Amino acid sequence: MAPEINSRQPYQGPVVDLFALGIILFILYSGHPPFAMAEARDPHYKLLATNRADLFWKTHSGRKPEGFFSESFKDLITNMLQLQSHQRLSMADIIGHRWMSEQMATHAEVKAEF
Repeated sequence: MAPEINSRQPYQGPVVDLFALGIILFILYSGHPPFAMAEARDPHYKLLATNRADLFWKTHSGRKPEGFFSESFKDLITNMLQLQSHQRLSMADIIGHRWMSEQMATHAEVKAEF
C-alpha cells in the first residue's frame, strides 16, 4: 500500500494505484517485492523516502547479476514509488518513459524462458 494509506492520510485513488503499479512492476521484473511496507520504519522503503535511491538499488542489485536493473528501469520505479504523492509519475509520464520503449524480450525468448 502507498505510504499515505499506511499513515491513514487522505489520498487520491489514481495516484495510489500508480504507486501499486510500481510495486507490481518491480515484482514482475525482479521476482520479489521492493520492500515490506511503504513506511519509514521499513529499511528498504526508508531509502527511497529519504532520497537514497542509490542505496536502495545497490541493495537490490547485490542479489542480481551485474546490470540486471537498467538505469531507465531504476529511474521509472524510483519515480513511481516516491513518498510524496505529487512527486510520483502520472500515467502519461509512465507510458512516455524511456524504459517503456527499450528493447524487450521477443515472443520466442519468453517462450524459451518458460
